[in-house]
Amino acid sequence: MESQDRTSGLKYTNREWQRHLRAKGIIPFFLDRLQQHALSSAWQHARGAFDFPIDDPELEDELSRAYFAFAEAFPYEFYLELTNHCNLSCTMCARPAMNRPMGVMSRTLYCRIIDEIAEKQPHAFIHYYGIGESTVDKTLFERLAYSRDKGLRNSLLFTNGQLLTHDETYKKLADSGLTVIGVDVDGFDQETYGKIRIGGEFAKLKRGVELLHDYIRERGLRVRVELAYQVVPQVNEHQLGKFVGWCVSNGYEYKIVTMHNWAGLRDDIEPSGLDAADDMHHAQRTSPCPFLWNGFTIAWDGRVPVCFQDAALQESFGDLNRQTIEEVWCGAHRAKRRAQVAGSFQGLCDGCGSGTGIRLPPFQSTLYPPELRDAP
Repeated sequence: MESQDRTSGLKYTNREWQRHLRAKGIIPFFLDRLQQHALSSAWQHARGAFDFPIDDPELEDELSRAYFAFAEAFPYEFYLELTNHCNLSCTMCARPAMNRPMGVMSRTLYCRIIDEIAEKQPHAFIHYYGIGESTVDKTLFERLAYSRDKGLRNSLLFTNGQLLTHDETYKKLADSGLTVIGVDVDGFDQETYGKIRIGGEFAKLKRGVELLHDYIRERGLRVRVELAYQVVPQVNEHQLGKFVGWCVSNGYEYKIVTMHNWAGLRDDIEPSGLDAADDMHHAQRTSPCPFLWNGFTIAWDGRVPVCFQDAALQESFGDLNRQTIEEVWCGAHRAKRRAQVAGSFQGLCDGCGSGTGIRLPPFQSTLYPPELRDAP
């Protein structure tokens, strides 16, 4: 693989290019890429900003230190639960086992959160969903407009798609300024889809997805649509091929998702894929969980759970009605990160087997900043 310096025109092999970047001063370039793209997911994804495999150990360490120093100052990725109300009763959802009040985030709290993110991390990546369906929030598009006006342009909203055709919601989503619109599919006819997405109509979903893509293409909008198919063993596996074929023939972007059990909340769900592997080996952990770095989660009432897997808010780091994001991140949240860097998994994290496929540096690695390695 070759790379080229656009200023000099010189070509380099991959290893030579990495050494060249180090010589030119890699860290400012890396941090600029990290901020401008607000790369979601931790460490390895952040290093992927260079679009080539990193095989220079010194460069790898240098980038890792820069990443963790950057991430420690303020969160760069958020999961913002606008509401935990939903219009479906899905078989793999956390809601049946959830024992917390239902509600919708107040405008006052929402604006306070967005204002702080816009001030301190304007390139943050925001997921506008939690344990609920965001499109049932009647103020959704007012909220998205507020965020857009504050300069927050990196965002993702996942929906079950049942309201896409209602009141031309698909057009409003496409025009809202979102970076990515995600739609859960999980079946390819009413019989199969209806067994998983209880109360949903497959024909309505499929039509909404088609209208959404057509609208975006006709207007040349720069918003991605990502279709997700969660494989439920012995229920919808047989239709995966039809789903993929439909996506490929229409040029739709898609991903295959495996099941997880919400950090043990749904112990009746057998994890699969990455989660199954992590669940099997979590007792032999050698590094912290990346979810503590790449998913600052805020419930509709302002409480901050451990991560987006903590659907029932079994642990809470703070309350944004009374605290700032920075206070929580550098306080109780940092204490949890510090404990895991030291190799200690306590509370909800102790028995959690949810996986990401990402492995951070080992416990006590000097790649972590002093704030996470030194005693408080």
